[in-house]
Amino acid sequence: MSDLPITKRDVSVPSAPISTSTPSGWQKFTEKPDRTTAKVVAKALQDKTFSVQRMAEMLARRSAYERSTMSGLIASQLRGNVALDFLKASAGVRLVKPKTPPKQVTKPEDGRAPGGNESLEALDLAAPGRGAVDLVELARRTDDVDDASSMAYLKKVLDDVNLISSGKTPYSQLRRTALAKVAGTGQKHIVEQTGFRTASSKRTGQGGLSTQHDLVSSYWRTSFGETLGKFVGKLQADGTLKEGDILVNSPRVLRKLGMVLDPKALAKLEIRPLKGETGISVLRGATGGSLKEILEGIGATPSAYQLYELMDVDQPRLRPNAAVDAHADLAKLITSSAFSRLQDIARGKGELAPVCAMVEHLLLGLTDKLGPVRYDALTADALGSLSRLLDIVVEEPNPSSALRAVDLMMDELAVVLAVAKNYGRVDYWKTMQDVLLKRAPSIAPNVGREIELSSHLMTSGMDALGTALYIALSARRGGEVSRATEKVDYFETGMLLGKLKKGEVAKARNDVVVAALNPSTPFESSSAKNLVEGVLEGLKTRKPDDPPFALILDTTVEDGLDPSTGRTRLDEVLNGLKGAIADGSLEVFLCKSFQKYASLGTGKVAAGDLSVLSKKNSIASQYTQVEALLQELDLDLARHDEGQLVIHMLKHGNQDEQALMSAAAGNAEFVNEFCWPVTHTDLGSPYVDGIPLLLRSKPGGEIAPLFEKLALVDWRGSFSFLRTSYVDLIPGPWGAPTTEQQEDWYTRINTGHESKQTMVEYFYAFGHLATGTPPGAEKPTAEVNLDSLTMKDVKEHWDALRGVKDEDDAGIARYRDSIMASYCVFACQNVRFKLEVLPMLIAFFATPTTGVSIGTRRYLAGELLARANLPLLKTLDTGTLTKLCAQAMDFNIPGQDQPDATVTLAAMSRAAEVLPGWSMKPFAQGLKDKLKLSGGSKEEERLGALIDRALKA
Repeated sequence: MSDLPITKRDVSVPSAPISTSTPSGWQKFTEKPDRTTAKVVAKALQDKTFSVQRMAEMLARRSAYERSTMSGLIASQLRGNVALDFLKASAGVRLVKPKTPPKQVTKPEDGRAPGGNESLEALDLAAPGRGAVDLVELARRTDDVDDASSMAYLKKVLDDVNLISSGKTPYSQLRRTALAKVAGTGQKHIVEQTGFRTASSKRTGQGGLSTQHDLVSSYWRTSFGETLGKFVGKLQADGTLKEGDILVNSPRVLRKLGMVLDPKALAKLEIRPLKGETGISVLRGATGGSLKEILEGIGATPSAYQLYELMDVDQPRLRPNAAVDAHADLAKLITSSAFSRLQDIARGKGELAPVCAMVEHLLLGLTDKLGPVRYDALTADALGSLSRLLDIVVEEPNPSSALRAVDLMMDELAVVLAVAKNYGRVDYWKTMQDVLLKRAPSIAPNVGREIELSSHLMTSGMDALGTALYIALSARRGGEVSRATEKVDYFETGMLLGKLKKGEVAKARNDVVVAALNPSTPFESSSAKNLVEGVLEGLKTRKPDDPPFALILDTTVEDGLDPSTGRTRLDEVLNGLKGAIADGSLEVFLCKSFQKYASLGTGKVAAGDLSVLSKKNSIASQYTQVEALLQELDLDLARHDEGQLVIHMLKHGNQDEQALMSAAAGNAEFVNEFCWPVTHTDLGSPYVDGIPLLLRSKPGGEIAPLFEKLALVDWRGSFSFLRTSYVDLIPGPWGAPTTEQQEDWYTRINTGHESKQTMVEYFYAFGHLATGTPPGAEKPTAEVNLDSLTMKDVKEHWDALRGVKDEDDAGIARYRDSIMASYCVFACQNVRFKLEVLPMLIAFFATPTTGVSIGTRRYLAGELLARANLPLLKTLDTGTLTKLCAQAMDFNIPGQDQPDATVTLAAMSRAAEVLPGWSMKPFAQGLKDKLKLSGGSKEEERLGALIDRALKA
């Protein structure tokens, strides 16, 4: 650790007066902050002669850079509980900033700052559509590399982003290499998980700011078998597993199989834990291929993180590494200028606000409990990466890249938490109960008095559902399950419920009901009122000696407060049923998947919750509560890696889940109403209040191949990610279609946290072409063959857009530039002959494009320059450029009456400007060779300078 002091030049005047009540050595510390002067100040805190809370408040009144550096120095000199108290106090105090209102100036059309040559076009600093950026403030702070609001800091971060993005190696792979160099004994499994946790995109060849992992699967619960052999090899389990053996998540799986196997088949099976007495187990004696499907249906898939941990299970404990200090690093991180900027964004109204709030709470949560392991190199390295990614989140002008950085932060958080292992079962029980009672406060007075509530960590949402069914049925000595919500159930439950409904194993009865709080295939909204009334009606037929009625409720998708009732939907259900629970006539099983923990950016936590509500001290419900606990104990998840991240997310991010859900749902509502309206269920599902999911199809059937061409939208195997994604091959509301009924397959759009402007760019052209509805039309006018899209089809919509006046359509008036960009994007991806799209792209870039998001502009810029480099265009002389301009004029270039080569050059220059140097470089040499001009025009000089700059990058 460095002993270098902060030089006098770096020390700024405090932003607010500091109290004369200061600890011993404070003056010298402020004049020359280093480890020696910090030791004197720290001694006053350690001896408790000065308050750590007061110290945190004093530091918060200095500049952000001073605060961070000085906090880190003080933290490095503190020990024991005082060190943790200082972290906690620092987490609770925000930076005090001088109250000087920012000055706004109009952003010049060419994107250049006044008095300088710095181009702002590629930085996209202006708020979309406002054309203003705080250039005065930037100019004043331009050289302050320690201030996250300065131009110098921004440029430094963008250099980092460009360095990461320009490489083909994904960030997660770089991190595995870096972490492996500092990992100690017993930490290999933590390093190996990097890049595995967040469900990767199905798109191949992604590098830069993205995740990659050889063992990742798009949906672990159903496709883990594809990579299980590699896990076994890493476990060095040769000889332990025999051919035909199946790994499952718990020795208790054998009991659950009794629901769907006849006694003779069940008797042939045996099971034993792979290590010890709990956790991953070997199921032996299975024959036939149907058992795999059954095991998936009851959620028996083994925990991937336990498989990883078995690699290091017998390794000796790691010794402390005095060369690092994670407490000091964490103190610097949460008091840094970047973190203060994150907090400002979190309290704003932009699309990144709820995402930044979530990051803020998860990072501050590291100061809770016992904190990170202090002298651990792996932890220190992860905190360093968190700091780097935080810079990208708050500085990267492309929100999509910022959201990618947040995804990657989850892995680093997981490393810190997995090393520390501060959480256990009691933490899970208490945290989950707190979360549940926040969301269903109406039952809070009853819990502990009349109602018993217990929560249990499961391997997945299907594990929770399968376990609930097993408990409910075994308590009633078998019975068929009825489904009160046929059209909105999770379609994955079909196999298990189908077998039970057919009576293949159990006798028919209808006192066990499975329902979904909200659908993941949202064709129609579920009604809390109807569900409550249905259950209460079912209770009327119950006899006094009958076992309690069982409601198994999937609560994975939880929306926020209903304005009409002031309650969450979960609270509505439990409030209506609490009397029946309290009198012992009803048991409620709440099942939740954390793999889809709404929009927290981690799609592969791969865990779930089973919460059970029953009458307090009820003999009839004693079996239910005990069996639920035994299921949890046999899984033994809470003390393992996945348990650490799940508990941390629940404890410190639960307040963000519904805010994130609401923001993403707002995007879904917008897409449904403005970008891709549908009128028939065979074309998709309507927006269901509070759910960020939409299903879409097109006339004639399969739509998935068209979604696969959407280069700007992730292709995922699940939902609830920070960035917008899609899932293909989703069956309709009445079960999976037969081969002859392909039109019943849907693709699900999972809206994320990009802006509504970006939603337009993603989906407007796709939706309006798919439905044959040009801009401004109230209903379809002509069907478009999307499988063989032509520029004629696109131009008809483009011309229709041009004919809609701003005063006639507020939505088109607001998003006109983004609508044009959307048609350009869709044409680039679907029109077969690439050169046909070039005139349209020239028309798009012929005028300033600041009304379009930077991510879309960069994509289209790359497409324009790639097409300009096609071999069919052998030269870019004046005649060729003029001809291209003439073709572009068919797409309406404002103010252009005659074809002009300089218009094409200006469009190419604007495209080149929005690309970082590394992204422009592949086109630069080809363009330089093709340009055959006389020289002299400012557009030619500008493009030439951009090409030369790219070649030097």
